Amino acid sequence: MNEKHVPKSAIIKVNNIDYQHSEPPSFESKLVQVIMGLFGMKRRTEDKMIKDSYARDPAKLPKSLLINFDIRVSEQNGRKIWTIAPKGNKPETVILYLHGGAYMGNILRLHWDLIRELVAKTGTTIVVPDYPLAPEATYMEVYCFVGDLYARLTTEYGSKGIVFMGDSAGGGLALGFAQQLRDEKKRQPEQLILFSPWLDVSMTNDTLWSIDKRDKMLSINGLISAGRKYSGSPDLNDYRVSPIYGSLHGLCRISVFTGTNDILNADAQRCRQLFTDQKISFNYFEYPKMFHDWMLITHLKESRDVVNKVYRLLNDTAGNMET
Repeated sequence: MNEKHVPKSAIIKVNNIDYQHSEPPSFESKLVQVIMGLFGMKRRTEDKMIKDSYARDPAKLPKSLLINFDIRVSEQNGRKIWTIAPKGNKPETVILYLHGGAYMGNILRLHWDLIRELVAKTGTTIVVPDYPLAPEATYMEVYCFVGDLYARLTTEYGSKGIVFMGDSAGGGLALGFAQQLRDEKKRQPEQLILFSPWLDVSMTNDTLWSIDKRDKMLSINGLISAGRKYSGSPDLNDYRVSPIYGSLHGLCRISVFTGTNDILNADAQRCRQLFTDQKISFNYFEYPKMFHDWMLITHLKESRDVVNKVYRLLNDTAGNMET
């Protein structure tokens, strides 16, 4: 971004952004939340987590991806990995995208919609793995899978920058895996970009209850059940399942996007306070009255705003960005 074309009042250091979205929620975002409430989405989601009734197969790639981008499909341990890139381009940045779904649900059509927008806007290559899911797999199998994939990516893409990106459970996985890489003294990603991340599967933050009634998608009981299945052990404070309990020092640049009608916002705010108390640089983007994973509904005004901010995070080399 050329700084001389940006008003000085709009320039914020990219390694320490604390952004509060000032525009009121769009009519469309309010309508989505009303519809979720009317159709009992919170109860349905809880039932899926408790009864293990999530769809196990990933959603098929939409035609809009197949037609407009270069798609390569590979396999690792019998599970698919999609590499999606702009046609004819050789991007300098590769994103490893880890999807959400409480570690139990697979890739949704909505995930492909967001990935389509990200590739189109940022011009990056995005790698999307169908990683193992609970309850058949615990975090140990997931970390082994992602670790093998990351080793392959660092070899294949060499000098190119690799970014970890994830929504919900995928955001928690991205942060926990980066912590493990640091502890193993292995190459860190260039940055972490986390959408509505699930940072603590123990769900013990007292503030959760004050948000519970506003969240029309997620329930505390459902997430507790899913978190225990993913952990596979009574220790829910292991940073590999609840990365908020791991050390935040020595990591790459971290950007968190969160909405205040999301039950997981409680731990996003807690993480923000930890970064502040420990004097660690971070980027925090909070959207009042927005719901969990709203970024996946790409026609929302707020979703387009997030994609624009991600573009700036990925492309700003001068240390500043316009918010």
